[in-house]
Amino acid sequence: MLKWFWFQLHWLLGITAGTILCVVGVTGALLSFEDDLLRLLNPGVLSVAARPQGTLALPDLYERVARNNPDRGIAALRVSADPTEPAVVTFAPPPGAAGQGGRQPRGENRQVDPYSGALLPPPSGQETFRTIMQLHRWLLAGDVGKHLVGASTIALIVLSLSGLYLRWPRRPGSLRTWLTLDRRQKGRGFLWSLHAVLGTWALLFYLLASLTGLHWSYGWYRDGLMALTGTPAVQRPPQGGGQGGGQGGERGGERGGERAARPPAPPDVPAIWAAFVRAVPEGYGTATVRLAGGGQPVQISYLPADPAHPRAGNTLTLDGRTLAPAAHSRYDDLPAGQKLMRSVFVLHSGEYFGTVGLVLMMLASFAMPLFAVTGWMLYLDRRRRKRAARRAAGALAAAGSVEAGECVLIGYASQTGRAEQMAWRTAAALRAAGLTATVKPVSALDIPALEAHAARPGARALFVASTYGDGEPPDGARGFARKVMGGTAALGGLRVGVLALGSRQYARHCAFGLALEAWLLAQGARALFPAVAVDEMAEADLARWWDRLGAMTGGAAVPAVPAVPAVPAVPAVPAPPSHGRWRLAERRLLNRNSSGLPTYHLEMEPPAGERLHWVAGDIAEIRVRNTPDRVAAVLAAGGLEGEAMVAGEDGPERLADRLARCQLPPVEALASGGPAQALADRLAALPRRDYSIASVPEDGRLHLLIRQVRLPGGGLGLGSGWLTEHLEIGGMVDVRLRSNRSFHPQADDRPLILIGNGTGLAGLRAHLRARRQRGHRRNWLVFGERTARHDYYYRSEIEALQRDGYLPRLDLAFSRDGAERAYVQDRLRQAGGQLRDWLAAGAAVYVCGSRAGMAPAVEEVLREMIGADALDRLAEDGLYCRDVY
Repeated sequence: MLKWFWFQLHWLLGITAGTILCVVGVTGALLSFEDDLLRLLNPGVLSVAARPQGTLALPDLYERVARNNPDRGIAALRVSADPTEPAVVTFAPPPGAAGQGGRQPRGENRQVDPYSGALLPPPSGQETFRTIMQLHRWLLAGDVGKHLVGASTIALIVLSLSGLYLRWPRRPGSLRTWLTLDRRQKGRGFLWSLHAVLGTWALLFYLLASLTGLHWSYGWYRDGLMALTGTPAVQRPPQGGGQGGGQGGERGGERGGERAARPPAPPDVPAIWAAFVRAVPEGYGTATVRLAGGGQPVQISYLPADPAHPRAGNTLTLDGRTLAPAAHSRYDDLPAGQKLMRSVFVLHSGEYFGTVGLVLMMLASFAMPLFAVTGWMLYLDRRRRKRAARRAAGALAAAGSVEAGECVLIGYASQTGRAEQMAWRTAAALRAAGLTATVKPVSALDIPALEAHAARPGARALFVASTYGDGEPPDGARGFARKVMGGTAALGGLRVGVLALGSRQYARHCAFGLALEAWLLAQGARALFPAVAVDEMAEADLARWWDRLGAMTGGAAVPAVPAVPAVPAVPAVPAPPSHGRWRLAERRLLNRNSSGLPTYHLEMEPPAGERLHWVAGDIAEIRVRNTPDRVAAVLAAGGLEGEAMVAGEDGPERLADRLARCQLPPVEALASGGPAQALADRLAALPRRDYSIASVPEDGRLHLLIRQVRLPGGGLGLGSGWLTEHLEIGGMVDVRLRSNRSFHPQADDRPLILIGNGTGLAGLRAHLRARRQRGHRRNWLVFGERTARHDYYYRSEIEALQRDGYLPRLDLAFSRDGAERAYVQDRLRQAGGQLRDWLAAGAAVYVCGSRAGMAPAVEEVLREMIGADALDRLAEDGLYCRDVY
């Protein structure tokens, strides 16, 4: 039984993680000799010819570079004892330059001729290796790719150990049995021998690469290693310099960009270098001097002339005024555990064991596709044999002797598509556990249908229900709530479970889902488990749902299925993608001199190479950031330095960066002088902000319409303030596009009535642009704001639509322009006859804007015109769509 378990686990991990492991293995092999390949590609840049006169001493080199580049400050200078290696200078960013995301701006690394001090041309090929590195670590997919690589790395450990167990020979002491390939075998036997024997040869390399590779995948793993080895948290070098770039891509260590500011005063480079030479009489292999100046400490990182490995560097810190050694950290003096942590990268690459180790690790990495191919061939051969066995056994079984599995009903009530997505993911998870499931919107269920399902033996049903606003059912579930939940049903044989989705920002959190559970239980149904309430799709809350499903199926926790398999009649619904880094390309004020709050049009460009794929009605989820002044206030109150390094899930980061993206504690609650890590550990991530997309993909950019929010104290709101005032043009924004299926366009060219106020025009604008592209002309816009002179957003576009025949009816309500205030609901009521005519012609109604005031008032007018039942039918048929906030 134990061997069967490990066998099933081995092939399951192999066929799921195998492709990713192939990518990681091949890219890792390509990176093994990155430096050597770049030198080969860049003769005269990453390598120079030795000359008889010898290289310039560092002070002379500094003087030459400074004289040749008088308008650029020098933040750091790296020199090598090897006469064929170029020096590297790091130029400080210009004064006033801004970095991305609140970080200090990066300096520029340039190779320098060590004999003349002339700048060498920028090397070619680095971008290619940078892309390979991103593919190796993140699959070019950001956080999602990082987690996939991390999970696959864990899978490689399990694959290695389970493979060792499965091939354990009867004579384990025979090296020949372990390591010799039996070429006499044919077919499947040869494949197995190739897979097993070569796997044994590569076993130690894969375990070493996996156990060290997890250091970059998971913060908890890295923190555990640091705690186990007694390694202190990494501290950022003092402001004013950094290590220069190496000869290869940005791979850490002595490579990497600088984030130093221009030194406040010229440093005494000859004195600094003389102090270094006195302190390191044994010489050096490479040395990087960070030029602080202004009395700041000077830090010099260097490799000894004969280092234990390429990452076994030392650091000398000189007093900023006297240049006396203030600290001298040597690799050889570190405890064994800290040496191990400093050696993670070279262990991972095999370079710790010299060139031989590097070559062997490269060969093992290149061999990864071989194991994937042979493993797949063995797996497919096994499946073919099992199918043949089942066909042979089928003749012995009577038709129908295998009883059909129980079907679980899954109903969903969704407004923005999240509940529907979770319903399909739940169905996929149940099917993976051996159950069948049918998924339906609650609008397709009535009392007879529920009673018929409850009458089946062992009937079970799961409901995924969103709450819209403060306790309302989603638009598509309004009829179900009124007709079905307003009546009685005989559900005594039914066992039910409810997943209630909502947001704690509303007082009646998850109210509709909880009301649905209460109604089901009142009709005699029994609870499979208490309702699971989820706040803003929090992973911790959803984990409880998967646990409940696992208990329901009588096994372990059901996995959180990331996407629904593409099986017949089941649409594949992918999990939400990760946030991408978008660039703010344009921002302009639309209502200058308005009596209302400033409203801005923003345009964002996608990450390089990303295909624009949203549709009209979709949502942009944005991770906002605290403004620098708020972060500075917290740092000052806590007596902390923003440059202090703290541990995080993605590795060490500056405390200021952590504060920028997290909820800030009250300033008065901070104790001055507390540890930076303690503060960082208490921080929770900022909530995301959702904005209606105001453009279509054919526009080439993501357009948003954002009005500033003013807080009671007079300050700007977090999201609107950062996006409209503090984020600089060219700055980066974390954006995730979310499908909002309940507000998507109609599939046909039926008439469209678009109703909105204020920034609700964003979602309506996207629909108008989509309708124009499709040639659909029957559009009616009802829009309201304060004044036509200042607050008529996108006026020229709307008038152009009128001229071109794409907007035959336009009703405007500018509340401050007339003697009596008029709003969109008033314009709608005044056009009651035309409204009935459009609806009779099959028109769909789209409402976008404020939930308080406008949306309920519009609904009241619609009820007056066509009645509550007709309005509910419109909603159930997807013809009354709302995106209100």
